[in-house]
Amino acid sequence: MSYASPPAPHTERYYRLALILGALTAIGPLAIDMYLPSLPTIAREFGATAAALRLLRGEVDLPIPQLRAGDTQGETVGAPYLLLSDVAGEPLDQALPRIADEQLYQLGRRLGETICRVHRLICERYGSLVAADPGASGGERGYALTRLEDDVRRCGELGLLDRRTGAELVAWFEREFSPVGRQPALVYGGLSPRNILVAPSDRGWRIGGLLGWEHALGWSPAWDHVILLDATDDPRFFGLRVGYGNGYDESTGRTYEQVREHALTPYRMLLMLQRTRESYARGDIADCERRRGVLRGLMRFLEG
Repeated sequence: MSYASPPAPHTERYYRLALILGALTAIGPLAIDMYLPSLPTIAREFGATAAALRLLRGEVDLPIPQLRAGDTQGETVGAPYLLLSDVAGEPLDQALPRIADEQLYQLGRRLGETICRVHRLICERYGSLVAADPGASGGERGYALTRLEDDVRRCGELGLLDRRTGAELVAWFEREFSPVGRQPALVYGGLSPRNILVAPSDRGWRIGGLLGWEHALGWSPAWDHVILLDATDDPRFFGLRVGYGNGYDESTGRTYEQVREHALTPYRMLLMLQRTRESYARGDIADCERRRGVLRGLMRFLEG
């Protein structure tokens, strides 16, 4: 006669996680992010998310998730996890066909006002919020130049940027880039239609939540501006871009933070270098070539 083997006893980590989850059921709806510890970037991304949301914990009226609990290193249950409050809505890029132009403009205004409040929070340094960052700096000029030199080198190694163009980029930054900001702001870093959740309301549409905080860092507000403008370059998002600029500019008394194209050009160049590498890495050659063309156009603009 054979008998089924008794179930293996639960480990201490099992009971520890059960206790955490049980204690949190009274808090409200939760979103659980959990990944295998073998993924190399998870701890860094979870760390950035947790650090950004802790800085924002006093902004309870903003449409952002609240951090309930987490272990970014996986020491509690053997895998990194974050427990976040639930945020309602669907990605803006999916809802876009159902949103009228005026409502899209109003969503943009609300987004600009929200991001302006995020930027009022000050970070300890330029660069990563938590992880070791060789380029981290107490000054924006040093941080941007280090970042630029690294991107130029990496693009050159991939054959995406010739040596002469790379040298011209670095020379221009060294000669012309003089940021006026004096403190690193908390920068969202994830502004895109897929991370902006929207939901219908009695008066049209509202922002239900902002996702993608793993990209947060300490830097200039201009970085968020160029990320949004790049992610919404489709003409269908025109009203959102206009509303964002108006809402942001009217919410800040610091002129140098406003959404002004001439001030954004250096950051657009840095973003193009990063996006070109990302397109190449995922095999999107068409987008890679498009972004190389944008970069060349920006350089001609600077030379003129």
